[in-house]
Amino acid sequence: MLRELANVRQIAGEPRRRWFFCHEIDLVLFEDEQGICAFQLAYDKPRRERSLSWQRQGGFRHYLVDDGEPLARANRTPLLYANGPADHGAIIDTFLALAAELPPELKDFIVHKLREGAAAAVPEAP
Repeated sequence: MLRELANVRQIAGEPRRRWFFCHEIDLVLFEDEQGICAFQLAYDKPRRERSLSWQRQGGFRHYLVDDGEPLARANRTPLLYANGPADHGAIIDTFLALAAELPPELKDFIVHKLREGAAAAVPEAP
């Protein structure tokens, strides 16, 4: 289950960060005076980690995460590479299975945005 981490580093001049973590996914929210302005959902962490990012102005972006750690001792900075379309349906299913303990308004917001992203990714029929 996703649990909120305490004492998340805040950067002056940037929106407030909140970080929710579990073994399979991470959710980082960015909040300004109007509410959630961005989020990053990292998923499939133990296998082939990818990240789906959303911004109020800019929409969705999908990335493959290279954790920079080919060796257990490497501790390198992760890099993000463009990764084509995301499987929003599978991401929603995984998120809902792990988000039961999130505040309902946060969970609902994320699911709503993921569903919007899924609808936008489906090409219209001719």
